Amino acid sequence: MKKISIGLLTIGFLVMSVNTQAQKIGKIKSNAKSSSNHRKSERRSSGSGGSGSSGLSSGFNGEVCFDIFTGCLDILSTVSSNDHQNTSTPAYAPTSTPIPANKTEEKPEVVAPPPTVVQKNQATPVLPKKIKAVQRAYFQVKASYGFLPNNYEIFRPGVRARFGKKHGFGMAFDYRYNFLREKVLGDYTSYFTHDIQILQFAPETNGDVEIRVGGGFMIDEFKEFYPEILVGFSAFANNMQWKFGSELRFAPNTTSGGQAPARIEWGTNVQYALVNQPEFKLYGGIRSKVASYFGENIWSIGVGINMRIY
Repeated sequence: MKKISIGLLTIGFLVMSVNTQAQKIGKIKSNAKSSSNHRKSERRSSGSGGSGSSGLSSGFNGEVCFDIFTGCLDILSTVSSNDHQNTSTPAYAPTSTPIPANKTEEKPEVVAPPPTVVQKNQATPVLPKKIKAVQRAYFQVKASYGFLPNNYEIFRPGVRARFGKKHGFGMAFDYRYNFLREKVLGDYTSYFTHDIQILQFAPETNGDVEIRVGGGFMIDEFKEFYPEILVGFSAFANNMQWKFGSELRFAPNTTSGGQAPARIEWGTNVQYALVNQPEFKLYGGIRSKVASYFGENIWSIGVGINMRIY
């Protein structure tokens, strides 16, 4: 009887531990809903004046995003036009002030130098030409699937487009769909976000290292807008055969009351080029993520794929 009681207690403890581990996504969704309700309450209490200024809410004015995106396009067009314009020295009109005539002076006779004789087969010096920066725009399709730990799964497909110079200044637009799901007692619980990087600077160095610094929004399933900052890099080695990358995302919760950030995420990846052509590259490899959503911590290890079209 004693052994049976100990066995039942052990099984109960294990079940409680599994449930605690398995309800990560459910807690994230619950905390996100609580944050959404709190933000809506603040908007209602602020009245009509506050609703117009609540840009990071479900009533977010899309014109702000459009204005920022239009500004990015203006910057890109300016950078592109500057590459094709030639700098010219301004011409100045002669002054109208008359120059007084000097008195006639006798000058010594100047003997002209002998003509320069150009020998045959003499090499003419060639001045080095200025190398223009090469434009390198690409379109990228990416996806990752995190399956460890096995009590929940994370799926993140996305697209990215970069415009700019090779080994120079560039800008990018980045979108990612972030889907988290877990199974508890036969039922699935999920939580998803749309991650949009509207303004992202993406310069490339001479060592095939691409840096990403930008800002945008994390929009969750409750239609709440959270501002998000992204910092990351991608490094290539062995003629772009290997790709190493790391990325940090931070989305603060702008509501009052000292609530936890909507998301803090850090990820790394190591990928190998399955197809390595000058205008088409296909990478596959291992990815890892560590994140905190509204104070709830999760981690994942999985696989990822990355396709680039130049």
